[in-house]
Amino acid sequence: MRTTVKLLGTGLLLLTVTACAANSGAGAPAASGPGTSVTGSPAPPTSPTVTPTLGPPPSQTVGRPTQGIAPGDDVVAETQIDARGLPEGYPRSLFRSIDGRTLTLEAEEGGCRRISARVGDQTAQQVVVLVTVSSAPKGQMCPDYIKEIRIPLPLSESLGTRTVVLRQG
Repeated sequence: MRTTVKLLGTGLLLLTVTACAANSGAGAPAASGPGTSVTGSPAPPTSPTVTPTLGPPPSQTVGRPTQGIAPGDDVVAETQIDARGLPEGYPRSLFRSIDGRTLTLEAEEGGCRRISARVGDQTAQQVVVLVTVSSAPKGQMCPDYIKEIRIPLPLSESLGTRTVVLRQG
């Protein structure tokens, strides 16, 4: 899905650049008429050239990407997450709210794959999050789709510097 979006975006960008180059008159033969001189060079443009701006000003693009992240949420650093207890393929992306009292697990589910999570034990040093991935019985047909989900995990107190331990369960 993401690859398709990237390919479409690249195609649109290429199309736009090609169209702009074609409209700029690059490589076009000089025309003779009232707007040209004897040497065949084109007359100066009569209207100002407008340069389109793409995206927000550079001051807003510096920093972490915000696509898919709710305003005010922050990524939990990998050094603060212990995911050694999770099998391969389990979600590991965590975000924290501004006050630090809610963690959000971001995952992809679809077809017959379902993700759930809940907060386990909470101590002064760590917060345990139990993650479950369920699949359909072998041989069952599943629809072909993937969607991003966010599972809020309320904490009894702010996460602070505590370690988040992800476990299967």
